[in-house]
Amino acid sequence: MNKDSVKVFAPASVSNVGPGFDILGFALEGMGDKITLSKRDGTAYIIDAVGTDLPTDPEKNVATVALRSFCDEIGYQGGFLIRIEKNFTPGSGLGSSASSAVGAVFAANELLQAGYSKEELISFALDGESLASGHRHADNVAPCMLGGFVAVKGCDPFDGFQVAYPKALKVLIIFPDIVVKTSDARGLLPKEVPMSLAIQQAANMAGLINGLTTANYAMIRNSLKDVLAQPYRKRLIQAYDEVGKLCEEHGSIGFNISGSGPSMFSFFRKEQDLTQLKESIKELYSAKGINCRLHESAINGRGAEVIDIG
Repeated sequence: MNKDSVKVFAPASVSNVGPGFDILGFALEGMGDKITLSKRDGTAYIIDAVGTDLPTDPEKNVATVALRSFCDEIGYQGGFLIRIEKNFTPGSGLGSSASSAVGAVFAANELLQAGYSKEELISFALDGESLASGHRHADNVAPCMLGGFVAVKGCDPFDGFQVAYPKALKVLIIFPDIVVKTSDARGLLPKEVPMSLAIQQAANMAGLINGLTTANYAMIRNSLKDVLAQPYRKRLIQAYDEVGKLCEEHGSIGFNISGSGPSMFSFFRKEQDLTQLKESIKELYSAKGINCRLHESAINGRGAEVIDIG
């Protein structure tokens, strides 16, 4: 069946999960990009952005850079209209550029019936992601594409694996209205670390993977600790320690920075009522004159998916 357009959803994601710096990420429900890709006459790519200001130059938009990479690979020279609907803010630490890049190549694969697997599409999405971040790192792209938790071993070619997790696990995203540039967050990191810290980080990563796969919540809580990046990056996020303490007081199963911030995340069990916690966090930031958004979500185990075919 020939299609003229396809609409897909590419979820937001959390990367740098605890000790999984540049390694581990997971996908979110109810937050992400809706991308409608339509064929058009000619060879030009036309961008229609909804919900936020995005570059309309195809050479400067992560979605169209990823799309071009994919179409060059399969030899498709036609033009597109790409409509990008965002319901979360770029620069939030929730994989905004990854959502756009993943959505574009996933939609093109569906629209053009190219037959690539999700794993094969990741490298094209990374071409778009690298435009935004300057690095080909897949800990947002891979979970956005595949869903669930994904651990990344390498990117050229993509080498990674999905990690089993408790289906009763949910996450609270805390997004204060604070600007944190990824370049600034990376610039704070030390170029070298002591062997003792490297060993501790590796042990925490092993414990976190074990805790996720065996639904050992105590192991998850005790292992969701980043000794390499978080101690430096948290100083860019106002009230970071106070928010972490509030989450702990309400039964958190681990708390950390999402990506390079300013968003933070905390795991909880599905049955835990977070109403009071969310009110307390909002009051905390309101007292400091800072707006704060909160998003409660299950782990998205599906990743990128088609939501409509035209």
